[in-house]
Amino acid sequence: EGDKYVIAPKLKAMVNFAKHDLIHDKYPQSLDLIVCRNVVIYFNTQTKDDIYKRFYDSLKPGGILFVGATESIYNYRELGFSKASSFIYRKI
Repeated sequence: EGDKYVIAPKLKAMVNFAKHDLIHDKYPQSLDLIVCRNVVIYFNTQTKDDIYKRFYDSLKPGGILFVGATESIYNYRELGFSKASSFIYRKI
């Protein structure tokens, strides 16, 4: 509308934006996409792997994990992901 974008209500109803404690909260299930950018860099390696494993469990088969440019997952194969593109991983 004008010089602004407006998201259709039908599409908006399909998206969930939520505050989430990556360490303590229960993760939702059957997600198509997780966007977690520029957050995981603040955790140690073991905590990062735990978070990535929980992301993996939350995604549907073929689901996508999109991380920040400084958050490349070097052991993505061990975690069950394939690399779809730079900083984008797909649940196998």
